[in-house]
Amino acid sequence: MALCCAVEPGSLDATAAVAEHGAAAYLEALREPGSRSRWARRARVLDLEQVRRATRSNRLRFVIPGDDEWPDALDVLVSGEPVQQMGGLPFGLWVKGEASLAGLTERAVAIVGSRAATAYGQSVATDLAAGLGVHGVGVVSGGAYGIDAAAHCGALATATPTVAVMAGGLDSPYPPGNATLLQRIAGQGLLVSELPPGEHPTRTRFLSRNRLIAALCPATIIVEAAWRSGARNTVSWASACGRIVLAVPGPVHSAT
Repeated sequence: MALCCAVEPGSLDATAAVAEHGAAAYLEALREPGSRSRWARRARVLDLEQVRRATRSNRLRFVIPGDDEWPDALDVLVSGEPVQQMGGLPFGLWVKGEASLAGLTERAVAIVGSRAATAYGQSVATDLAAGLGVHGVGVVSGGAYGIDAAAHCGALATATPTVAVMAGGLDSPYPPGNATLLQRIAGQGLLVSELPPGEHPTRTRFLSRNRLIAALCPATIIVEAAWRSGARNTVSWASACGRIVLAVPGPVHSAT
């Protein structure tokens, strides 16, 4: 838990150090007065008990590799190729919801796409998720506006558990406009984050979050995406993890 608080998700140098020296030794080294690591200050000022209290008060749990509900699918990140100088297995994950993370993602597909989706794209994402749900296949996405929200709604419409992997702490729903949807997801599926309560999304956190969405599922479907869309980053992660990538193009007159 301490490393997740001190180190930014997807840090290659931290991942390599933990692999070589172990988590406890690396954390101790960060706290040494002479440490010149960029994560040293965070490690020294960390109030871990406060994080634990926030975890409990928000009805979250912290899952680490080796736990029963840790998804084996994430292990591909140990040897997967970095994307934009990020990568590596998470040190742990905060989870909200009653279901097992490993259980829900065992039969699931990632559906991602543009936030500024067309009505056509949202309809396709909803129909895809609902169709998968009818066959007992869940959906993993990022909880964002547009295609993400449409995919989650499609799963919920068929009473199929869905997983939203977030880029900030689970104590503060993001985006705020999807707060009700995220609450429904937590009630019927799971919210997941590599970041502790109190942390807010940033551009790099969205990019590192995408590796979890891609790794959790054997296939990723992209529904509409502009050239610089974050959804295309998820596709890059899926390719780096050796996952299947499928695409639904947008209308020919649309930017997505």
